[in-house]
Order: sequence, then structure tokens, then C-alpha cells
Amino acid sequence: MAVVYMRKLEEEPETYDSKFTALTKGVNLEVHNWIIDQINNSQSILEIGCGTGVLASEMAQKGNNVIAIDKSFQMIDYAMKDYPSDLSGGGLLYQTGLFTNLPPPDGSQDIVVSKFMLSELRPLEQQIFLRNVWKTLKPNGHLIIAAEFVPSGVWKLTFKIKRWRYKKKLRRLRLRSTYLVKWFFQYLDPIGFKIRTQKSWKHGSIQAIVLQKINDNGTNEPGYYSPKTRRFKGFRSQLRIFRCVFTGQVDHVPIEPGIYQSGNPDENSPIIVTANYEFTYIKVMRDLKSRDAWVLCVDSNGINVWCAARGNDFGNNQLLEAIEATGIKDITQKKTLLLPQLSAGGIAIPQLPKDSDNFPFRVRYGPVWSKSIAQFLDENPAQKPDKMKLAKFTLYHRIRAGITHVSFLFRKIFILPLIALVLLFSILTWFDKLWWIGELSLWILTANFIVMFLFPISGFTRKFIFKDIFFGIINMILLGGISFMIHKSLFYVLWQLCFYFWITFFSVMSFSGYTMATSPREIQEEYPIFNLINKILLILSLIFLVLGFIFFIYI
Repeated sequence: MAVVYMRKLEEEPETYDSKFTALTKGVNLEVHNWIIDQINNSQSILEIGCGTGVLASEMAQKGNNVIAIDKSFQMIDYAMKDYPSDLSGGGLLYQTGLFTNLPPPDGSQDIVVSKFMLSELRPLEQQIFLRNVWKTLKPNGHLIIAAEFVPSGVWKLTFKIKRWRYKKKLRRLRLRSTYLVKWFFQYLDPIGFKIRTQKSWKHGSIQAIVLQKINDNGTNEPGYYSPKTRRFKGFRSQLRIFRCVFTGQVDHVPIEPGIYQSGNPDENSPIIVTANYEFTYIKVMRDLKSRDAWVLCVDSNGINVWCAARGNDFGNNQLLEAIEATGIKDITQKKTLLLPQLSAGGIAIPQLPKDSDNFPFRVRYGPVWSKSIAQFLDENPAQKPDKMKLAKFTLYHRIRAGITHVSFLFRKIFILPLIALVLLFSILTWFDKLWWIGELSLWILTANFIVMFLFPISGFTRKFIFKDIFFGIINMILLGGISFMIHKSLFYVLWQLCFYFWITFFSVMSFSGYTMATSPREIQEEYPIFNLINKILLILSLIFLVLGFIFFIYI
């Protein structure tokens, strides 16, 4: 769990080691000593992610020739200030560098070491890391990795609770979380590594592993890993879809990124590119109807295509990363990538490599909805018909968006306040007044249903601030009228009007992520104004809600 917080510590090289030791309760020192015990002398060693250089320095002082790289110039600069005076016949070179472009020549290193860096890498990056290390190592060379893993058994629950707490801290610090090392062990055999030695601490949540380079394929090249095709039909798959619909706006629901197979594809089969969001994968595979095709799921962080493209999780970097990690250019003669149309907000085609051996593809956008993929593949039109390129926000899509959004509201905003109110009313023995809490919940649901069904009438403007105000007024009139008919109190209704307006104002802006009726740039321009008005309305709503309730029951 310490790795989750490392990103904040890395900003302060002077205190990094002491704070990381305190964070891991000294386990990092035990890991350090274990790695040193695996190192002999007179070896060529590359350390990736060397940090402050403590491990690299000690390995060099044992008489080894060490190259230590880190992506942070601040870390390298700090390490250089403590350069050892006596290397005992060894050598030590610090330099900035990345795992994507390792400085030593291929086949030149006896050992590669990486300590607490693996969680910084996404799944496809981990595969690229392993392949690049394999190339750098001598035959039968070793990779020594120390990293944080998900423990098994009852300790898995404790691990997830701690990770949730640290991720909340990172969000407050506006730092992106690290990644679970979830599928790492599945990559080893296909790429060309065997586990030789393994040591674990803290119930397996921290492990150090010695891997040996193996060349079983006779090509003098590392292999590629491909995930097994996941089930996309049947009751269990449908339950996974329901999970995404009810929690998709809150939870990232990833599958393994990589190449999947629809039907029995060969070297001439089309390549369909999509996100590694589970709902998307199931929908695409179903809609392909077993046609022979390669399905390349980029690492969109478990987010659907539209939202990922808007949030920089489905762009050029993710596409190029998937091409490199999977080796799809070597298993197919097809040199056209069929991308989802809704990824256009993230993919910048002019900035993709041209006539490159690493990217020998041309890019073409497919239908806007996956249900048209099969027809598109059969007909292969030079120009897509309108029905394949126009994304209409139909009633079906609005209902699904409404369900997802209501789930988001209750899970992330209202559930704890409502539970607190129920407990408070129970302590005060106000059991006869619990109706008020139920009424609040009903108004939240009703406001979202109003937006869901009536959204098309707001097509007179692209500005979501104006849509917010428009639906806020409608909701005040409708809910105010219903509330008056129930309670027969004009004063009570007047106290509630601000809440009726706010819940709709907030909900409409959230719908901007579903409608495709505006661009991310337009939303970003509007958001500061929305955020200010939203906070003011929320504060006033809470005040007026309480005053209105007190007025109703006591006056």
C-alpha cells in the first residue's frame, strides 16, 4: 500500500527514504538487504527506477558495474550528490531514463533490478517493461523485482481497505493513483521469464522475486502475452453488464487490455480497436456475432470509449502502447485499424507515426454504435451512412444514463447523509417523521426522471448552464406542485424550492457526459461557472431544507 503514496514522496528527494521507510514500517529496508544478498560481484547491473541511488551505490561498492536510471531529474541529481568515493573496482553511472528506452545495448546486462516501480506501470506498460528487460539481459540473465502485490485470503480485504484510504488521500492531493499488479505473473512465461526465487513480507502484500531469462522459442526475441477470451454470453455476462450500468459512473470496471479473438481470425482478419471497459468488451463481442476479427482492447483504465477519450484515457499514447505491447503488427497482414468513432475526441490522427515500422497502420473510424460493426465489416462502405455516424441520445440511452446517474448520486453523495438522518431521527425517537427522509429520496429520483424523459426539449441550446437553469425551473414547478398537493402548505414548499432547483441543476451537468451534444472543451469552459453556482445552491438548499422542516413540524 505504501507504493500508492510514493508519488507524493517522490516530489521530495531529501526526505524520500526516511518517509518511505516510515510508511512501510521498515519493510523496504528488509527488501533492500534481501536484494543485496542476491548480488555477487563483477557483474553488469542495470537498475530501473533507482530513486535516491542508495541501492545502486551499494551494488557498485560490491564491485559491480552499475547503470542506474530514473525518470526524475530531481532524484538523479540528489543521488549524484552522494556519489560513493570508493567503488572497490566497480563502476556507477547515474542518468535520467525510462524503461521504454533502456540505455545499455541488448544482451549486455547480467542483472536488471527494479524496486517498487512496477505499480507505477499500467498492465501493457508492465509487458513492455518485461520485453525490454528481456532484450537487455544476457542469456540466462536475471531480473530482480520488488513490488507491492494483492495478498490472498483474508488479508486481501485489509489490503483493499488500506488502498481505498490512500487513494482518497491521493485524490485530495490531486495525484493519480498507482496500479494494482493484478495480472503480472501471467505475463512471465509467454514473454520468456521463469521464477527462480521468491520472498514475501506482510502476508504477501510486498514480494521480491528473482526471474531468469528463458529463450524457448528459438527466435532470440521475447514473446508476447495475450489474455484468454472472456465469456461474453450467458447470465453471468449479463450480470456484469448490470454491474457496469449501476456503478459505471463511479467504478472503473477493467478487463485485461490486449488482443482478443472473435471467431477464428487469421492474418487477413480486420482489427477492431476498443476500450478495456467490461461493458464495452461484452457489447462489441456480442455485436460482432462471431465474425472473424481481432479485438484490440487498449488500456482505457476500465472506462468506456466516450468518457475515456474525453479524459485522456483513450488517445494516441494508449493506442501506440497497445500496438507495442501486443505485437499485433506481427500477427496480421491487415494494416488498417478500425477505431470507434467516439474515440475521435482522444485520438489525434495527424500526430500518429507515419510510415513507421512500429506503427505500419492506417486508421479508420468505424460506426458510432457497436451494433453496426457487423454490417460495416460486411459492406465495408467507402463512406459511412448517416445511421452509422450520428449518435442520437435516444430514450433507451437516457434511461440507462439516468439509472447510472441515480446510482452515482446515492452511492457517492446522499447515502451517508441519509443514513445519518435516519440514525438521528431514531435517537430523537422521531419515527413518525421518517417520511421526510423518504420524501427527499423521492425528489432526487423524480428530478432525474424529469431530466431523463424531457432532455430533448433542451436542444435549443448547447450551453449546459442554460440547460441547468431551464430544467431547474421546470423541476421547481413540477415538484413544488406535487409537494403542495401532498402537504397543503405553501410556506413548506417555498422552503424546498431551492433544493428542487439544485438537484436538477447538478443532475443536468452530469448528463453532459452521456449526451454527446457538446464537446469536452465546451464543458471545461462552462465548468468553473457551474461549480461556483452549484456550491452556492447546495449551501442554500441545505439551510432552507432544515429551516423548512423545522417550520413544518413546529409551526
